[in-house]
Amino acid sequence: MSRKIGFNRKISRREAISTAGKIAISAVVAGVVAGVGGYYAGSAAAAPTTVERTVTHTVTAAERTVTTTVTAPGVTATVTAPAATVTVTKTVAAPVAARPYEGVKLTVLCHTGVQAGPWHAYKEDIKNLYGIDLEVVEAPPEELYSKGLLGLKSKPADYDLVQFNSAWIGDFEPYLQPLDEYVQKADPGWGDVLPGFRLFRSMWAGKIYSWTLDGDTFMFYYRKDLFDHPEEKEEFRKRYGYELGPPKTWDQVRDIAEFFTRKAGDRLAGSKLLKDFYGYADQAKRGRVYYWYLFRWIPYRAAEEGGIPHYFDPDTMKPLINTPASVKALEAMRDILKFSPPGVLGFEWTELFTAAMSDSVIAMWIHWPDEGDRFQDKLQPLPVENPPKPQLGFAPTPGVEKDGKLYRYTLIDTAWELGIAKNSRNPEAAYAVLYFLMRSDNALERVMAPTAKVPSSNHDPYAYSQFYSPRWRAEKPWVGPFLDAELEALKNPYPLLRIPGGFEYLDALDLAVSECLAGAKDAKSALDEAAAKWEEITDRLGRERQKEFYHKMWMVPLVF
Repeated sequence: MSRKIGFNRKISRREAISTAGKIAISAVVAGVVAGVGGYYAGSAAAAPTTVERTVTHTVTAAERTVTTTVTAPGVTATVTAPAATVTVTKTVAAPVAARPYEGVKLTVLCHTGVQAGPWHAYKEDIKNLYGIDLEVVEAPPEELYSKGLLGLKSKPADYDLVQFNSAWIGDFEPYLQPLDEYVQKADPGWGDVLPGFRLFRSMWAGKIYSWTLDGDTFMFYYRKDLFDHPEEKEEFRKRYGYELGPPKTWDQVRDIAEFFTRKAGDRLAGSKLLKDFYGYADQAKRGRVYYWYLFRWIPYRAAEEGGIPHYFDPDTMKPLINTPASVKALEAMRDILKFSPPGVLGFEWTELFTAAMSDSVIAMWIHWPDEGDRFQDKLQPLPVENPPKPQLGFAPTPGVEKDGKLYRYTLIDTAWELGIAKNSRNPEAAYAVLYFLMRSDNALERVMAPTAKVPSSNHDPYAYSQFYSPRWRAEKPWVGPFLDAELEALKNPYPLLRIPGGFEYLDALDLAVSECLAGAKDAKSALDEAAAKWEEITDRLGRERQKEFYHKMWMVPLVF
């Protein structure tokens, strides 16, 4: 889950191939957002090899039940034959060679702590199934970039499999084994992975370089117990002229935030409020506040362009973060601070989670999927004398409406992927391990964790079979509404910037947002300065190279 790490390393430039320009890129993205999955969308798991063989089987009386239809329509008669020994021919799956990689030793580099849980849980199974001795090397997130890159560069590679952040692909690509041919021969479920993760996380320049471990994205959360209260619904309708419900636009967020911001002693949910209550809060601390700006920037810019927006002009690499709509987005973000808790500019992950879930003093917020599968035992009652039963609501992040059209997207966070070293001594064995971990049954265990098999993982869902899993919904029935809402949100994915210099670009944007929110600069001046800094970064890293990398970021098999 991305609270562990975002862009935390500068990515160096390197040689890149030429790609198509702005028109082709726009066409690609339009197709993706419309739900067109491209070449890989329909790929299915390879059918097992079959062989016909003769099998002798004793059939019991119970098994020898034959049903026939007599002349009267819809009437059947059942005849039971006695037990007999018969010879039948069956088509059965060809046996797989036992432990095909007996004696092979592989090493995986992974995130330390709970993220390493699945590797330890499946290590023995991998040995029993394939004969592979797997060494698990753990590293903290701040070391994974340098340790992983250095290990991949070695000949042979120090690590056969590497967990890495998808933001690092610009540096890691030359040392990762493309997986396209492997997937075509043995597919653990490429078409099962949602397009947002396939195209904006696992692919680069039209090729598959990794498989998603952690389906990190963002969701809009709201206090359903508050939104559903009859007294609140009636009062909101009288005051604002429309029904209270999960907001579809940022204008609605502003209305609802204003409505629910109240002082201790006021009435809330039909009872006396015991402490101050606030309508909305961002995770607004300097360092990762750029995420919360982008939640607004994406739909504001989409409405401005009339379609999918770009960070840069793909032809010139001119920054597009200080357009008129970009300024409006930042002004709206600053405006809503009046309905947020004091100290919100110091809110990081823990502070926002605590204020919203434990203290229960916030009506709405945006966060990673953590709340979605943890609210059952973490969400506390509203701070009123007679609180209703705590309930959490889920929705896609809000959008912007213009000329009757709603522009609404879900940001796909850069997060944890699994790749294979090009310099691995045994890439086939490494792919067998990747296949095993990504197989639908094992992948479900990872995202459902804690389970009896996998006690920890911090991996979020990323595949259709996980979102629709009857087992998950039966064992943890409260998670169903969250999975439904997240699946709906992921129909319109938008990628986080992941080109060399990504950390620098986003840090410059983060500084501009922070200065504006703190009142040190107005929105336009702050964003103009950030755009100037983006120009400097692009020139230093090489404008043509950055342009090529930016094209790579948007490429999908749909067109190229």
